[in-house]
Amino acid sequence: MNVAFDPWIPVVDATGGRELTSLCSVLSEGGKYADLAVRPHERVALMRLFLCVAHAALDGPKDYDEWCEVPKRLPEAALKYLAEWRDSFELFHPTKPWLQIAGLSKNADATVSLIGTADWTPVSKLNFSFASGNNSTLFDHAGIDGSRQIPLMDTVLSMLTFQCFSTGGLISQVFWNGKQTVKTARDAPCVPASMIHALLRADSLFDSICLNLPTHEDLKLYYPSHGIGRPVWEQTPTSFADSANVENATATYVGRLVPMVRLIRIHPSGERMLLGDGLPYQSFADGFPPEPTATVVVKKDGKKDVQSLLSYRPSRALWRELAAVVVKRKAGEPGGPVSLNALQEGAACDLVVAALARDQASIIDTAESVFHIPPKLATADGTAAYEQEVKSAESLASRLGWAIESYRIEVDGGWEGRLKGAGANKGELKVKLHSVATTHYWTAVERNLQLLMAHIEAIGTDNAIPTRDIWRKMLFATACDAYRTACGQDTPRQMRAFAKGWQKLTSTKDEPETDNTETREENP
Repeated sequence: MNVAFDPWIPVVDATGGRELTSLCSVLSEGGKYADLAVRPHERVALMRLFLCVAHAALDGPKDYDEWCEVPKRLPEAALKYLAEWRDSFELFHPTKPWLQIAGLSKNADATVSLIGTADWTPVSKLNFSFASGNNSTLFDHAGIDGSRQIPLMDTVLSMLTFQCFSTGGLISQVFWNGKQTVKTARDAPCVPASMIHALLRADSLFDSICLNLPTHEDLKLYYPSHGIGRPVWEQTPTSFADSANVENATATYVGRLVPMVRLIRIHPSGERMLLGDGLPYQSFADGFPPEPTATVVVKKDGKKDVQSLLSYRPSRALWRELAAVVVKRKAGEPGGPVSLNALQEGAACDLVVAALARDQASIIDTAESVFHIPPKLATADGTAAYEQEVKSAESLASRLGWAIESYRIEVDGGWEGRLKGAGANKGELKVKLHSVATTHYWTAVERNLQLLMAHIEAIGTDNAIPTRDIWRKMLFATACDAYRTACGQDTPRQMRAFAKGWQKLTSTKDEPETDNTETREENP
């Protein structure tokens, strides 16, 4: 199989039909495809591959003028480049299989036997949605009875995604040119801190690639101490001691786009593989510049302001983080993805925000949302107003939880005792209590997100106050409706409890206590 010319990338065409296409087709005739048809983390990995090939094929774009010419130049340049490097995209090439290491073995003498692969790792390990080893997945039992058949094109997509998003932890050991890999793997570049990724989206897949392609001028600002680099298949390391090629793969912009954080060799049958820890990739926590699709924010660490990656929490929907994501990042300062610099002042855009949540070595959840970003949201006044309105929504959510607790205390005399007995776990107990109401509340609020966007767009006009009032009235009405949904009024005792909780919800005199349970909410 040739990764450049054989179909394996799931896309949606202009009519909404789903099909598989090749890397070459995406870059040379991607205008006929509307979008990718993949999971959130797979989208990020594929876009990194597209950008990597585009940079290599164009040897640029070096500045804004060249960037404007990308839609015209890229199709022909990509065809020529992929034809030139065709052998390097062969999945089972005898000496340079794509994104793999030919010299892997289970033995120190570097002999590789393709017969008797019982001790090789199943390729299902590459797909986070499959149950494999200690990774249990709901409704997936095929790994137990051996009935799972994974098409080779699915394995290619999973391998690419695994190289970008695999988490650290215990891993099998292999030998690379006689040197054994370590037992504990490090994080892949895209997964630390469960970072949120953002990409610009255009009318077609090809236009989206062009929009997200940064210039060399921009890259030199964000990666001043690191070169542009070349793709890893052009300069594949021959061993851990191959310092020049390891440096290119792990410390340059283009080299890191398609990483080799794991050493892999897929068996020709496509069912099993050799797998071990690969090249060392520094993260933002190590002092390396953030990934181009990540967002950097400032958080308090005691009395100090510390820069950190914007993290995804399944309890907090992605729209609540937009104020940080849409800020254009300057060198060394907080802000969103590098691609935002391509937008002209006053231009609207569509933004795909994607994330994968992890808990140590376990994958917890993935999420993806598409937002239309009005021009005002990218301004200082717009982001400040957006943040304030998100806080208003969160304040009402806290008040709703406070009201529900008052109701529960009134109808259940033992509730306070159970809460006290829960100790440090009382937050989880409160989450269960609030779950019906908060799920109803946040779901309804997100359905009405266009009201918030209308307010942001109206900033600086006579319509700013009326649109803000419409948004806030919707929040209040939604909180009241959620309270009615969660708290019954069937008995006199319940009616008294309902009235007490209602007073807490609608009163503006008192404020609910905060106990930092928001991070454990079970809803977006």
